[in-house]
Parts: sequence; C-alpha cells; structure tokens
Amino acid sequence: MKSFSRRTFSGAVLSASALAAAQERSEPVNAARVDLPPWKASPAGGDGFEFPGAPSPRTKWTVPGPPRKYFAGWLPALFERTIEIDAWSGGKSQLRWIFTGPCGGFTVEVGGGKARLAVRYDDSPGLSKVPPVQARPGRHPEGLWEESSVEYGGELKAITVVADYRLTVRVLLNGKEALSSNAPLDVNRHQLAFAGGEGPVRGRLLPPAVEAAAVDVDDAARFQEMLGWGGTTTPPAYAELSPQGAREWWRIFAEYNLLLHREYPTGALLNPEMTNWDRPQDASPHYYGDNFPNCETSDFEYMRRVRRLGGKVIFEFWELPPWARVRDAAGKLTDAPDIEPYVKAMVRYCQVSRDKIGHPPEIVGIQNEVTQSAENWRKMALALRHGLDAAGFGAIKIHMHNAPFSLGGIAAAKAFRQDPAVWKTIDYSASNLYDYQDYFHDPDGFDARLTQLRDAIGDKPFFAVELCVNNGAYQARAYRVALAMGQLYHKVLTQLDACGVMYCWTLLNVVQPSYGWTRTLLVPDPEHGLKPVASSHQLRIFGAYSRRVRAGMKRVKAASSNPHVLATAFSGAGGERTLILLNRSGVAQKVDVKWPGAKFRYLETASPQQENSVEPGPRPAGASLEVLVSPGAIVTLTNVELGKVTGA
Repeated sequence: MKSFSRRTFSGAVLSASALAAAQERSEPVNAARVDLPPWKASPAGGDGFEFPGAPSPRTKWTVPGPPRKYFAGWLPALFERTIEIDAWSGGKSQLRWIFTGPCGGFTVEVGGGKARLAVRYDDSPGLSKVPPVQARPGRHPEGLWEESSVEYGGELKAITVVADYRLTVRVLLNGKEALSSNAPLDVNRHQLAFAGGEGPVRGRLLPPAVEAAAVDVDDAARFQEMLGWGGTTTPPAYAELSPQGAREWWRIFAEYNLLLHREYPTGALLNPEMTNWDRPQDASPHYYGDNFPNCETSDFEYMRRVRRLGGKVIFEFWELPPWARVRDAAGKLTDAPDIEPYVKAMVRYCQVSRDKIGHPPEIVGIQNEVTQSAENWRKMALALRHGLDAAGFGAIKIHMHNAPFSLGGIAAAKAFRQDPAVWKTIDYSASNLYDYQDYFHDPDGFDARLTQLRDAIGDKPFFAVELCVNNGAYQARAYRVALAMGQLYHKVLTQLDACGVMYCWTLLNVVQPSYGWTRTLLVPDPEHGLKPVASSHQLRIFGAYSRRVRAGMKRVKAASSNPHVLATAFSGAGGERTLILLNRSGVAQKVDVKWPGAKFRYLETASPQQENSVEPGPRPAGASLEVLVSPGAIVTLTNVELGKVTGA
C-alpha cells in the first residue's frame, strides 16, 4: 500500500453553521502529526449513535465486520458532514466512517491517535487482484486506489468529511484539516462502524447546514446573443439506431435543444473527385481503444432533419486530404495546406450540401486543432472568404481555427488579428479548452487563461465548438466530473461571452464504455432496442444550460452574493426568461432571486438523483422568490417551453 502526501487547497468551502468552532489552519495537511484545537459543542440535535450497542439476536446471515450505525437518506453530490463525539473511552477502539457509491467510495478511520483516509473502488471483478482497503472482502471485489494517514494529538471531539467541487475529499478533525485526497468518484450513502471492542463511544451526526444567498438580475445589462447548443452526431452511430431509437433521438435532440450540428467530415480519405463525402464504408475508426468506426463521413439526410427542426450546420476539416497538403523538399507530406485545393474542397462541400438538401452549412471553420503557421492561417482565411464569395456563398460565416487548448487559441487569435483584413474575414473566434481539465482541482485557477483568451479575441463573438472530458484520469461516469464541466459552461458563457456551446460528440458508437462516459452525451444502447441513452451524467448537466436557452436569447447580468452559487441568466425579446443556478458549495443554499418582472413557469433540477426533472415554478413573495438549491445541484428557473419534434 502507498502513502500519499497532500497539499492544502485555498478557498475551502466550510459552512459557518456546521463548523463554527473551526480554527485557522496552522499546519499543512501533509504533516505527519496535527495538534487538535478545542472544539465547541454544537446545539442539540442530530442522529445519535452509541457503541457497543445491544448484541444482535441474529446468528446467521449477519453483515460481516464490526457493529454499524446506518445513516438514513441519500447524500447530495457535494456535502459537508460532521460527527460530534460526546464520549469515547478505550484507547484501542476505532471508528470507521464508510462512504459508498455506485463505483466505490472512501473510508475515514480514526482512533488511538491516528487517522486514515482510504479511497477504494469495488465495481469490477478485476479489482480482486489488487490490494484491498482492509482484509480481502469475502463477497465483493475491492481495490485500494490511494490512502493517506496522520497522527493527531489532543482530544478528538469532531470529525468532518467534505466532498467538494474540486473533486477533492477532505477530512477535518475538530475543524482542522488533516487529510485530503483527489477523488472524483461519487458516493451517496454512509454508515459508521465500530472496531476494537473497547468503548463506549457515543455521539451524533450533526444536521446538514443551510445557508442564505441572493441573486440579483439586471435585465437592462445585456451581453451576447445566443446562437445555440449542440455537437457532433456521428453518422455510423446514428445509423445503428433502430427505427424506434431514431424517433427517440429526434425527441431528445429537440428537447435538449442540440440544434447546432457540427460536421466531422471525410478528411484524409476524401478522394480528389470529392464524390465520397457520405459513403458509409469510408467512415474511419477514431483513436478510441478497441471501438468501431465512428466518424469522418457525412449524412446529408440527417442534416436535412436538423434544419427541419430549426437547426444549423457547422463544417470544418481536421486532417486535410493528402492532395490538399504540401510536400516538403524531400517529398514528405506535411500538415501545411496547399491553399488552392484546400479552398476548393471547402467550397465543394458547400456545393454538395446545397445540391443534396438545398442548403449549405451556415458556418465553416478554418481547421480543427491542427496548428498552422501564422502566415498559413492568414492565407487560409483570406482565400476561404474569397472562394466562398466567388461561389455564391457570401452568407456563410467563418469561425477561426479552434486550437486544442486555450494557450493555442490565444496564439491563433493573435495571429489572425495581426492583419486587420484577415481578422475581418472571421465572424466567430473559437478555441477548444481541453486544458481546463488540468484545473479540475482548482477550477477558478483557469480564469486567468480565460481572461487572456478574452483579451486576445477582443469583441469578436466566441464560439465554443468542442468541449468534453478526454483525460483518462477523469474518464468516469461520476456526477462530480460532469459538475466540473458545468462550471466550465458557466465560465465560457459569462467570461468569454460564448454565443454557442457544443459538446464534442452528441452520439457516439462505443463498445468500451469509458469512452462514452465523458466524450459523448448519448450512446446507442444495444441492450434496449438500440435506442439512444445518456452515457453518463454529462447530458443532464449540459441540458441544465441548453434546454431552456434558445437561439436569439441574450445573456443578462446576474450577480450572486455567494461565489459558489454560479448564476447565469438569459432574456428573450418575447418575454422569455431563464435563470440557471449551480450550487458548487457543500451546503444547501436558500437563494433569494430578485428579477423584476420575471415569472417562471417551471423549475428544473439536475442532480445525481434527478435528470432534468420538471416541476411548477415557485411563486414569488413580493419582489423576489426563494428557491432551495442542494449542494452540487443545478436549478433552472424558466418560462421557456421545451423543444418538440414537429412535422418530422
């Protein structure tokens, strides 16, 4: 087993009411020993426990291990929970606070002057061959992910466990942080076990705290106009759906407002005649493990359906065809574009789309992720605009090259802006933001890069054309990972004034499920009639923003009194109003909403237990209304109707 040291994170979210006696930290959390401060007892109340309890009359089929106290109720996505110890005698006894979820959990062990935090997984028989947390369990697999431990001095009176928005689990003793672990997994139930035989131990689980917050919306302070939401639906994945599955797909497509369809067309396999844009056998396998061909092909009939529902199409090459790339002096193929064939291919796609379905794409991109020199970017932009105009496609908009990471986006924007004539050809700035994953344990640390990107693009509208989680460390179906992406949606909308936000894939064909959990919103389900199903919690978090914010609505100013209640508001010319509240604190927030004149017909909730559930909107009391947002939940207040399939 390994022991890990942990660094202290700033900006801890600690409830004043739950941790009133918490003192300022005087030691780093990776210290070998911590001295406990005094603890002031909390008011009466809570769920009591006492060990050892009365012996069980059962002699068979008992739960293995030490006696336990089971705490009722489901834990929210984020939480702070405190056990207060009234009395504890016996130096060799131990309390084990066990938190369990769908894939694993973590255990906090305290007693005898020592504390230990162990993170475990138990969702695969393959874990039976790795070290367990304790002695090997008899009836379920269990693998130790990581552990840390510390010695403490002083009288232990309180244990607090915090699962926070930074994908971190923290343990506080008498209000002082002692242990932490970077653990993205979800837990939803908890229990207390007593080991060692000595006692007694008596205490209680304190009630969770509730805090007050206020959000003020200023309808007169307006920002970007929304273009919409969406992503890439891969033709091979869509083709796998059964007839009933296809009908369900279009219902979800309309309801979740995924009306921006981004093409990932035939690139390297595009023939010089450019006749195989939509030939299914030319679909290419993507670099996703042992999965099957997913992309680099088009389905024009699919795009016809998109437009019938009011959607738009965005076209962009990734890898260019070999005949549209330059060879070096040795005859080796490079990534540099041969400008004339490149423009010819871009224009030809627009012509084929117009000929087949009566409409070219509304937006085209310069090139996805492949980095070119500043000189090449400028040549590509000017030549593409000229080629589109000459072919009669003057109405087609252009978004700039979207780099994989924000720093690349900053560099590209500066390159395009060096020549005012080039910058004039660009209608939308763009960048992928995969480096945000480097900040999952400190999301606000990413703000500095967003500020740099905002400065680089100036007043050019920003289009987030590709967002998802592709880091193997976070490729999990955990709700907390999806909530980390929810913070990014808020940031790009409020800090970059994004007019469009698209997930990387909306429907992807996967066999190995981990590639579906975070890279796509939905997958075809072969076990239930090949219908589209949410691959993880990513869909409900994305939907908390997309479902009730329609194209043409404008973002308006929303000021929150609590930096951990992220408020995003939108207003439409026809009286449409949508307010999205993401609570990333570990404490429930009773939010006083002040939006003069706004009336909300619906309240939607996204949480581990609720998949964009809808209920009637709350009634205002005077000039404001009050809404409770659970820790880690997103509440959407709106009078905007959900999209529906019509005339399909």
